[in-house]
Amino acid sequence: MKNQGLTAKQVEHMKPNPERRIEVPTGSPRGLYLVVHPTGKKSWAFRYRRHGRTAKLTFSESYPAMSLAAARAEAEAAVRDVDRGIDPAASQIEEKNREPNSAEEVAREWLARDVKATRTWAEVERVINKEILPICKNKVITEITRADVLRLLDSIVDRGAPIAANETLSIVKRWLTWCVGRGYLEVSPVANIPAPAPKKSRDRVLSEDELSEVWTAAGALGYPRGPFLRILILTAQRRGEVAAMRWAEIDMDRALWSLSAERTKPGRIHDVPLSPAAVAILKNLPRFEGPHVFTTDSGARPINSFSKCKLRLDEQILKARESSSRKEEQIAGYTMHDLRRTAATQMAKTGVPPHVLSALLNHSPGSAQGVTSIYNRFRYLEERRDALDKWGKHVLAAAKRALKATA
Repeated sequence: MKNQGLTAKQVEHMKPNPERRIEVPTGSPRGLYLVVHPTGKKSWAFRYRRHGRTAKLTFSESYPAMSLAAARAEAEAAVRDVDRGIDPAASQIEEKNREPNSAEEVAREWLARDVKATRTWAEVERVINKEILPICKNKVITEITRADVLRLLDSIVDRGAPIAANETLSIVKRWLTWCVGRGYLEVSPVANIPAPAPKKSRDRVLSEDELSEVWTAAGALGYPRGPFLRILILTAQRRGEVAAMRWAEIDMDRALWSLSAERTKPGRIHDVPLSPAAVAILKNLPRFEGPHVFTTDSGARPINSFSKCKLRLDEQILKARESSSRKEEQIAGYTMHDLRRTAATQMAKTGVPPHVLSALLNHSPGSAQGVTSIYNRFRYLEERRDALDKWGKHVLAAAKRALKATA
């Protein structure tokens, strides 16, 4: 009588090894294994060769939901696929990604339904695509575990980006909480994960020489990163608000950039006077069919890869420093947000009053409703224009002096 390998009774009574996972061949068909985990969980795996390499197919159901007989039937179907030149593991991934409850499909739905209309959608979409989907795109939403997210956060911290790890966790929590509300999950696996890194209040202000280096390096980057960075410096507005600037928001005749309430962090309409230096930059930018000023796809979407932008900027600064034989390798410990803080600090030093500076930065003046809210939109507009005009002249003059000093 032909030996059929494992029996159903043997599978039922197979004991785990608390130290390691065990793989036991079932005997028939060849390549099918019972996998016994240290926890006692039992699952099925089918190993096969494709293009001279070993491949592995893990069955979606574990024992006892999938019996030995059912696992053998699945493995025999996989054998037939391999014989026809079909890769069963690849087919499984494609099938998962077509499922309405795949992590990728649910993420796309969340972005479209809950994030698209918010001011942070571009940054959230970037983090979803860059950080989150790569660890779960071949899973259904219910297969995302706490361990998956913790490993992701650890990898971000290990590459020297603890604040980015905090932001990624915040986005994952928003997404999975939404999934609970929509019924995709019973509970969120990340609800109680603490922030990977402590939040620190920053006070970094660039010196005049450092700011001039950033300004000069930005000029060498070209469109869209270079002009984006220079407008960021000249307007002292938030990074995301500048990046998502639209042509329809700009009145060149009045030298005014008007942001809707949906586009600002405080949720309040904000008018930003444009200095002659800022207007000169904007007038020389290319125009595309899409609405956005700073873009890499014909205006359809704004730029959003801020880490790549900062990397290119630092590379250009390093290149300039090497050519001038400076010993320092890089400007120490600054972020894009520090450019806004630097502008605010320098304007305060030149005598811009705190209430004008607060209005310029669009910091909340407290509760504002009705007529008061409309009034606050225009509060100190001329004073803000004067401050930004002087700031623009100061930046250009400092950059010119720095250029002469290195000539």
